[in-house]
Amino acid sequence: MIRRCLATARGRHRDGLTAAPVPHYTWDHEARAEAAMLEITWPGWAVLYGTGSRLFHAIATWPTPEPLLICDRTVEGLKAQMREAEMTALLHRWAPALTSAITGHL
Repeated sequence: MIRRCLATARGRHRDGLTAAPVPHYTWDHEARAEAAMLEITWPGWAVLYGTGSRLFHAIATWPTPEPLLICDRTVEGLKAQMREAEMTALLHRWAPALTSAITGHL
């Protein structure tokens, strides 16, 4: 049986009864606000909060050899992992130049 929903019938309803409005909830608004503020203060990262997983997610927006996704339960833990990822990326980027400078081959 195929049922078609009318555009006006939104909310909780059953066949033959009028639709009852369903309240709209914003889940974890403090955590989502923290994620939005973190995204503003850390350029180069897209930061999200997953209401289902209850995790903060950071995705690197700079060019990387493979996608870089970091997850943590706290903002502080996510910041630490983001710092570590940035330092690792810098070391990998400058490693050939540092090696040649140390050995004296420019």
